[in-house]
Amino acid sequence: MKQATALKVGLILTVAIGLAACREGEQGRPLSHEPGVYSGKKDEKLTDEQVKELRQRSSYQGRR
Repeated sequence: MKQATALKVGLILTVAIGLAACREGEQGRPLSHEPGVYSGKKDEKLTDEQVKELRQRSSYQGRR
């Protein structure tokens, strides 16, 4: 009976270590999703120069 108890404890420890060994990048990420709701980081505002460059680039797309 002591051998069975030791096996159970060993199995529990192995599972606990396996669960704790998840990659750091996956820790703290959202696990639930709410459709239609963006839960990411806020976008940074574009500078006036960036807006000017984007408008200039997009104006080339309409031309042939």
